[in-house]
Amino acid sequence: MDEITLRRLIHQNPELAFEERNTQKLIVEFVRGLGVNNILTLGTGVLVFLERSEHDPYVIVRAEMDALPIREETDYPFRASNGKMHACGHDFHIAAVCWALRRILEEDKRGNYLFVFQPAEESGAGARKIVEHILRWDCDVKAAIAMHVTDEYPVGVVASRPGTLFSASCEVNVRVEGQSAHVAQHRLGRDALKGAVLFLSRVYTWDWKDDLVWFGKLVAGQIRNVVASEAMIEGTVRASESERLHGVIEVLQSFAREVEDETGLRVSVNPAIVYPEVMIDENLLSVLRRVCKENGIGFVECERKLTAEDFGYFSGHFRTLMFWFGVRQKPSIEGLHSPRFLPADELIPVAGNLLVHLLDSMREARV
Repeated sequence: MDEITLRRLIHQNPELAFEERNTQKLIVEFVRGLGVNNILTLGTGVLVFLERSEHDPYVIVRAEMDALPIREETDYPFRASNGKMHACGHDFHIAAVCWALRRILEEDKRGNYLFVFQPAEESGAGARKIVEHILRWDCDVKAAIAMHVTDEYPVGVVASRPGTLFSASCEVNVRVEGQSAHVAQHRLGRDALKGAVLFLSRVYTWDWKDDLVWFGKLVAGQIRNVVASEAMIEGTVRASESERLHGVIEVLQSFAREVEDETGLRVSVNPAIVYPEVMIDENLLSVLRRVCKENGIGFVECERKLTAEDFGYFSGHFRTLMFWFGVRQKPSIEGLHSPRFLPADELIPVAGNLLVHLLDSMREARV
């Protein structure tokens, strides 16, 4: 099985967070086909160890495994038909990393590498348990590397920046509890839907500066002529760093108390798992710049993105490098998580070879 076939099989059978059992099986099959048996399965994840230099530190390379609950709308012959989709390019990431793994073996390149195929990036913070395991292993890690495809940039362009690349992120649910009553006697009730609207009006009139608070889902009530007894608002918070994220949550909690005082409703703000910011080491970034220049790949320094990524857990413990890999081949941009987002198969060797050159240079670099 080659890397293109692997990508197609994974793309045809997308699996959500912590359900990536078939994806795991395909990756293990591919790696064993290369003659590598130093494989650890951790939940639905896969860790592949290449120990080829006795005293060298390890370089970690990470690819994500999970898909999204999105129905695919591409004309790809290998499109998914189960109501799920690799709409964020994780199938492409897996294939590109596997390409790099094979070439390192075929060319007998020196160095020690840990190839991480990680579950549950989209939800569930799968990176956290992977990182905890690596820390228990107590190996010397020189760098942790990851890439992410995007059609924001055209083919042949790589983008990154020193410092924070991806924002700290936290999903937030706001529950508003009231009391139902017939609308003709609405004064006997307490309107949870009205409370949700009051809460949102505060959110959207507040100046969040460089941070982001956005709610994409509101569910309230049972029937049109009854005062809603409960409302649920679901959203996300993005900030430049985790500490600022906690400050944003505190502001949301103050809004909740204000609405409670005004209405007599009960309003609770419930944050989920925090995805830390992804930090880019400046020395590692300089290696990427040089590799791009040597291989005819354009490099641009981009702004901090409001995108979230649990690779931030790696940043909390290791020197990290992450970058965008441009895949746009037409004028229009579909964007990540679009049902029509589909990086082309023929770009997998391009991305894979870039990773090979980067890993080779990272091993030799004094960073």
